[in-house]
Amino acid sequence: MTLPIVASLVEQYETIKEQFVVMQQALAPLNLTKWQIARLLAAQLYRDTPRSLGVPKLTPSNGKHAFDYKPMLDEAARKYPDRPWFFGYSGFELVVFPSAYVNEIRRLPARTASLVDFLTTVQFGGYRLIGTDDSSNTLHKTASTDLARSIAPLGPARQETARRAPYAVGINLGDCPQWKKVSLFWTVLDVVVATGATGLVGEPLSRDKRWLNAVRLLPIGAGIGVYISCQFPRLLRPIAATISYFPALVVYKYMSYLLRPTIEQAAREYHDLPNGKDSPDKKLTLVHMLLGRYKQGEFNHDQLVKDVITATFESTPTTAVSLYWMLTELLQRPDLVEELREEITGVLKDGKLPATQLTELPKLDSFMRESARVNTFHYLGLSRILKEDVQFSIGPKLPKGTIVCVDQHHIHNSTSLYPDPEVFEPQRFLRLREKPGHETRHQYTSNSPELLTWGDGPQVCPGRVFAGNTIKILLSHLLLNYDIQYPLGTQKPPRLSFPNGSVQPDMKVQILVRERQR
Repeated sequence: MTLPIVASLVEQYETIKEQFVVMQQALAPLNLTKWQIARLLAAQLYRDTPRSLGVPKLTPSNGKHAFDYKPMLDEAARKYPDRPWFFGYSGFELVVFPSAYVNEIRRLPARTASLVDFLTTVQFGGYRLIGTDDSSNTLHKTASTDLARSIAPLGPARQETARRAPYAVGINLGDCPQWKKVSLFWTVLDVVVATGATGLVGEPLSRDKRWLNAVRLLPIGAGIGVYISCQFPRLLRPIAATISYFPALVVYKYMSYLLRPTIEQAAREYHDLPNGKDSPDKKLTLVHMLLGRYKQGEFNHDQLVKDVITATFESTPTTAVSLYWMLTELLQRPDLVEELREEITGVLKDGKLPATQLTELPKLDSFMRESARVNTFHYLGLSRILKEDVQFSIGPKLPKGTIVCVDQHHIHNSTSLYPDPEVFEPQRFLRLREKPGHETRHQYTSNSPELLTWGDGPQVCPGRVFAGNTIKILLSHLLLNYDIQYPLGTQKPPRLSFPNGSVQPDMKVQILVRERQR
């Protein structure tokens, strides 16, 4: 027997032995016999897995770039252009489909392949910070329809919030006649939190520093949970998650406490109206919209609290990170800044943006979509957990419980979809809209299999229109009122990676800001 074979057998034995010990310790409170534990271990080792089904395995990078999935995806595109493959993340096995098969994944309904289950199980350590597929149905409809319709009437109030946001959260950005160094990420997060609160919870919470601080801390707490819990074996993750997600749970409970008076007041106002949700005097916040959406007997305070915090949690970090990357691109392109300022100035009415969804800003919209293409949230897209066995057009039949996703990186960088994909072209999508029949396509908030920023299919992000409008308001405000630049010797910050492979901004980056010299 050769040395490599012996070494391989020893390695497999040590792995099984380690897993047995881990299970024995984790299950000690259950007083199981060694035979019962061995049977559980065997079930884990010999259940249907991607490896046992013949799906090839790849491994993410090691060392400094251990969480960067891009090299692995490039290798897979060379080796397996027409078949799925898998890799391991924190005890989970993710089956990745080539980018050409995106349509099969995006069309799967939630009852077959669940995004919520993926986020809950893999990202949030089993905690249902974002509800379930069933419980989020009303929230999904409200965010995609009612909240989108509120954008125009909410416009003036949201613009006013953007103006006072720096003062509301205490960063004092508005008071800088001379160049002032500020944190890019935390400044962006603060203004997003304040502006988003206007449409989600309204007064008085949108001016309450306790609420604003809690909103900005919740995603940070969840991030801490991701970082810590992924270091533990899968069998121990429920125990580790109890500790690592504790900061997020504390913030969540505190937000629930702060939110209850607003909900109680909104419920009284809603039930006192003679025509309910059809009253012209109804308030335009997500709280009031949800009240009008709940079916008879469906409403309760706990459900409304969960829905509002879910919407706040899902919208805040993604909007802030999107704005962060857009500003890093603008900081490199002073000519583009002036071009966008000119477009924005051209649509102002009495010094304010029009009370619309701001489709009057096609250059700004194109720039935002190009930033989303280049500065992706994740190299993988459409991640789902199968809730039933599924046979795709390629590969073996995948059993219930399998995690599937698609190679998003090679969609956003496809030469057939985007000539010179490595080049940042601010007007790329504006030119695409000039083609006959494409006039209303390729908007920043458009979902399509060619750009998966918002996901796609039945489980596409329902709040994308509201988020896109928030970013346009904030970008317009910053461009019209401030000059920004990198400190001397600084350039665009690198894209970092979370343990789950998502792209993380560099939170230490600082920029120079001053009131615009007119």
